[in-house]
Amino acid sequence: MMISDPPIHSRSFGQTETGQVRANNQDAILVDEAAGLWLVADGMGGHAGGAEASHLARTTVRAALNQGSSLRSAILAAHAAIRAEQALRPELTDMGTTIVAALEQDDHYEIGWVGDSRAYLFDLSTQQLCLLTRDHNLAGLMVEAGAISASEAAHHPKRHVLTDCLGLHSDGEPRVDMVKERWQANQILLLCSDGLSGELSDQTMATMLALDQSLAALGERLMSAALEAGAKDNVSLILVRSPLDGKPAGSSGARRRWLGRA
Repeated sequence: MMISDPPIHSRSFGQTETGQVRANNQDAILVDEAAGLWLVADGMGGHAGGAEASHLARTTVRAALNQGSSLRSAILAAHAAIRAEQALRPELTDMGTTIVAALEQDDHYEIGWVGDSRAYLFDLSTQQLCLLTRDHNLAGLMVEAGAISASEAAHHPKRHVLTDCLGLHSDGEPRVDMVKERWQANQILLLCSDGLSGELSDQTMATMLALDQSLAALGERLMSAALEAGAKDNVSLILVRSPLDGKPAGSSGARRRWLGRA
């Protein structure tokens, strides 16, 4: 499968591909360096519904942030927008999406997520890859409870059963988890759908990210590896390099299924 030619940005790279099995791409990504916003959404609920949900999440989060909302509030606004669309269009009642978004301000960034799309931080100095998010699925709950290990969760049969997503049918709101970190030099942030993390181990991704290459080359290498591994799902990834790289020391940076469903 040919990899599409994504736009080139100064310190980030994003790409989404259909994969080797699915007929359509229900993922959506956003790379907005000017706003300091990067986002991956993995839609579900059939082609029309999944694509609608992920694109609606992307549009709503961006608009809400432009209006001054916090990242958490913007993600919840996306959930409300999807639920409203479900009410208007009964044929899309099963649509939903995961989301993982990074919002940068000066030398800090905040990660917000719902579902099992992930954020990782790779340190080029130590060549260590750290998972910043926790999967909102049944396997993830078992890891939190200490019932299974993270390595066991990677192959657990319940890893595709989401406990939270945007558009989830519930009286309450989905669980939105948040982390805030300070950028250090020689760091790369990776956002991805489970189409990438489900095909490549953390060690494989770390080995590839350790190569002395441009972000575009690293991203294309990760995408090619996922496609060669079978890419049973849509594959989406975003790489963001620390704003402190190349700056003097001390300078500041630039500004599936739902639970219980068949």
